[in-house]
Amino acid sequence: MSILGALQAGVSGLSAQSSAMGAVADNIANMNTIGYKNNNVSFSTLVTKQISSNKYSSGGVQPHSSQNISAQGLLSSVSSNTSLAISGAGYFVVNSSNLGDGTWAYTRAGDFSIDETGYLVNSGGYYAQAWSLMPWDGTTTAATVEINGLVYMKAYKNDAGQTVYINDNIVDGTNMRGIDLSTIGGTATPTTQISFGANLPSSTRIGDTHSVSTLVYDSLGNPSNISLNYQKTAANAWGLNTSIPSGAAVVNLYNTEGLIYSSTAQMEFSTVPANGSTITIGSKTFTFTTAPTATTDVDISSGELSTVMSNFLSAIQLNVRDGGRFAINNNSIVVTQSPTGDALDFDCSGCLSCVQSSADINQASGLPSGKFTLSAIDNDIKNAAYIDFTANPAADNSIVIDGITFIFADEPTGYSGNDVYVGSPSANDVVTNVKNLVKAIQNSKVAEPERFVASGFTMEILPSATGSDIQIGTINLAGQSSSYVQGGSTKAITDPITNSFTYDSISQLGALTPAVMFNSDGTPKNINIEDMEVYWANGAQDMTGNIADGDGVKIKINMGNENTSSGLTSLSGNFNTSYINQDGATFGSYTGVTVSDTGIVTAVFSNGETVPIAIIPLAMFTNADGMEALNNNVWIATTESGTPLLTQAKSGGAGEIAASSLESSTVDLANEFSNMIIVQRAYSAAGKIITTADEMLQELTSLI
Repeated sequence: MSILGALQAGVSGLSAQSSAMGAVADNIANMNTIGYKNNNVSFSTLVTKQISSNKYSSGGVQPHSSQNISAQGLLSSVSSNTSLAISGAGYFVVNSSNLGDGTWAYTRAGDFSIDETGYLVNSGGYYAQAWSLMPWDGTTTAATVEINGLVYMKAYKNDAGQTVYINDNIVDGTNMRGIDLSTIGGTATPTTQISFGANLPSSTRIGDTHSVSTLVYDSLGNPSNISLNYQKTAANAWGLNTSIPSGAAVVNLYNTEGLIYSSTAQMEFSTVPANGSTITIGSKTFTFTTAPTATTDVDISSGELSTVMSNFLSAIQLNVRDGGRFAINNNSIVVTQSPTGDALDFDCSGCLSCVQSSADINQASGLPSGKFTLSAIDNDIKNAAYIDFTANPAADNSIVIDGITFIFADEPTGYSGNDVYVGSPSANDVVTNVKNLVKAIQNSKVAEPERFVASGFTMEILPSATGSDIQIGTINLAGQSSSYVQGGSTKAITDPITNSFTYDSISQLGALTPAVMFNSDGTPKNINIEDMEVYWANGAQDMTGNIADGDGVKIKINMGNENTSSGLTSLSGNFNTSYINQDGATFGSYTGVTVSDTGIVTAVFSNGETVPIAIIPLAMFTNADGMEALNNNVWIATTESGTPLLTQAKSGGAGEIAASSLESSTVDLANEFSNMIIVQRAYSAAGKIITTADEMLQELTSLI
């Protein structure tokens, strides 16, 4: 019946307008709610199928509520640096529990503050969730991010101390964690990465060096200066070694294939060694004594450390092959590995005045062994020969170099033509005889005589990138030891010592694979150095990468990218360092936190250190308006919204994060008041339909 239909239509109108008024009421009530999105109620007709064209059956109206979740609210500045807003698309990922075991939800309400447990939580009681950051440990499967030239990975340590690598596409308690600032106390952070750029001038003469200096922090927060020393070895080719900081025992450089490229060790003295104390190098034990009787005894009777160190150096050069590797540097004897040098074991445990007596701390007992090793440069990357004069040459012994005969004789007679008199072997010790031989070579017609180097009782023979092959004849040099290594192969020294060899399927020239080779445009063609390893003797954690043994990670060396000018270059002009970035710092107390526009959460310490600790990602939805609202101004994903895609702010279409800002409600108060008036009038009109239909029904029933 049409009158009853009109009555029902009026009732549906009252119900629909009541819903609309409810939405208006919620909107007005939440006009100051951070990140609130206004609700809307729209209407659609409810039609009754007409069975006759002469009569009309009324239907009514249906309300449909919606929330414009994707609308952007105005951003306002606030004083709190943990208050965050999103400018653009995206939603903060939050959880109702600080441990990530509650309800996962999404919000634009970034009014985060630190709760009593140290976690970031908003006014609705939901905790901000993020990807934790750690310095990259070299794991190739780890998700990495570069921050200020340094590489970090999305990972964290679990309660068992194990590293958990994050899958940054999954929203769960394993891959996302609450931001806990209570665990960031005073800290001393070891260096794990060094990134730098410099111009190595193309005009530099072969053999000249340039150094890049930086700080390295150990696990105790001790800062140490260290220099990366580049030496030009050929046109567009440079070698590399390092200085060694105080308190360290060994510093090694590794190439990109994990081979030892450079090794430096030291024996550092605080006072004159005690009488009878010892240091063992290789198979030789040196005794510090006031009454020396053997070549391995070191005279300490002067009581002056500088004199004792000079005496020690002389004893080393008489007893340890390739003694030229050793040199005095202040209160240290530093040994820099050469292409011809073998590995050397050191034991300083018998000399407490040597700092390195505290090297190699046992993780279980906490006691040092005082032992460490100077590593040999890997045979695959070098091309070098040597002759060890294990005893003085006999009279009239000789060596032939490129057709020139060098004769050891007691008298400078009996030689002619291409023969060269070296000197009397019996009048000198073996070290002096080697020096005299090299001096004679350098004064002869041998091509590039600087390739021959006196190193204690060892004569090094180092091919160059520009010289010719070297032919050595030792048939008249009795009782001496020799060796020749070329690109991983051992050969007889009587074979021609050639300049060229092959490493990694690439032809090389000279004595050692270059650390860096440059293109003709000054950009790096090959960068062959990747890691630095440090063994400490000051109680700090060794930086070896042997995590299972309690050591720290190796230091990553980043010199830029190949074929670009992002780091090292070799152009005209002067040597200059364009930038140096390294992580690590001395001890400092936590003072606060900052959040960048890309969501990087950085802890700030009183020592000036800033440490990235997490990234706050943004969740993106195919249909954000399809999410379902929960209490406390959060939403959850539904089938209508689609699954969330996590991305870093300012990438993949996501907006940027504004720190010390909040997003206002999208409620327009003027519009809501207007809607209230419209809804009120519509409600009154629907009520009028009911009263009128009621009067008509009364009239109808009065006819009965």
